[in-house]
Amino acid sequence: MNTLENVKQWFIDRDLENGGRLDKQSLKLSEEFGELCAGYLKKNEKVTKDSIGDCAVVIVGLALLIEEDVNQIFEESDGLRKKEITETLISINANISEFQLSQGFASKEMCRHNLVRCIGYLKNLGYDFDECFEIAYQEIKDRNGRWIDGSFVKWEDLPDELRAKIK
Repeated sequence: MNTLENVKQWFIDRDLENGGRLDKQSLKLSEEFGELCAGYLKKNEKVTKDSIGDCAVVIVGLALLIEEDVNQIFEESDGLRKKEITETLISINANISEFQLSQGFASKEMCRHNLVRCIGYLKNLGYDFDECFEIAYQEIKDRNGRWIDGSFVKWEDLPDELRAKIK
């Protein structure tokens, strides 16, 4: 399986459909995007590459939550015009914000459009996108945890009392 299929399966195996919430996952995308910006501003290539992949992973989850074809979203993202890096980051931010604002009100097509653009811009940040995506997958592939109020919480970050109940 390729990385995209592996990430989709990761979400399916962790019951995203019944545990994840669109609003919480879109905030998770904002969190990962903030880390991407921090990596870029600090000229930290490792953080930047990891964050590109992390953003892509979250976008896969969002696409699954809005029941869109993730493979098609990734394929359609290839045609975006290249921009200067700062302008690209601003465009990603705008698309994330538009997704968050429209998720409850606009058509699913608008949400999908924002995800296509986010992936396209992530691909245009000057790094090997597939490598970044694979790095992120390798980091999460064995991760366990629970969905709590729509957010996936890593096992080690779960409160002790909840871990005790689950064991």
